[in-house]
Amino acid sequence: MMTETKIQKEGIERHKFCDICGEEIYIGLACSSARCSYCKKDLCEKDIGNEEETGGDYRHVWCKECWSKGDKYRPTIEKLHEEIEGLYEKWQSECKQMGYS
Repeated sequence: MMTETKIQKEGIERHKFCDICGEEIYIGLACSSARCSYCKKDLCEKDIGNEEETGGDYRHVWCKECWSKGDKYRPTIEKLHEEIEGLYEKWQSECKQMGYS
C-alpha cells in the first residue's frame, strides 16, 4: 500500500496512491475505496479488472492481473454453483413432499 502522510499545523494530510500505476486516489467514503479482493493492492478506477455488484458500502473488486488469473477457474466455479443449487432444490423438494405443501 502506497501512502504518504504529512503533518501540518492544521492537522494530518494523508494521500493514497494506486499500487499499480502510482496515480493518487481520492480518499473519501469507504464505498469509494477500491482494493483488490485477492492481492489487496489499492486501485485507481482504471486499474480495476472487475467489480462485483454488492449493493453495500464496500466494493468487491479485482485488479486486472488477479481477474485474468481467474479465467481458468471461473467456468468450473460457475458449474459447481449450478450443481449446488440443484442439490438444494432436490433437498427442498424431498422436504416439501413430507410436509403440508
